[in-house]
Amino acid sequence: MIKPLSGGFFDDEANPIQPCMVARPGLCLLCNYDETEDAEENLLCMMNRWDQRNDEVFVCGKFEKKK
Repeated sequence: MIKPLSGGFFDDEANPIQPCMVARPGLCLLCNYDETEDAEENLLCMMNRWDQRNDEVFVCGKFEKKK
């Protein structure tokens, strides 16, 4: 019997994803949303980074340069 997954984040093969281990591209370090206090925004950023982890170029439609 397959155990149901609960809590956390998982990839398409049901492997757990550790958010703190998802690499931050240089673009993220320059972004106003990087490490924001908004938990939902942090989640969306992490998911975007994970989705593009193997891409040669990182693209973010939400990028806003830090002031």
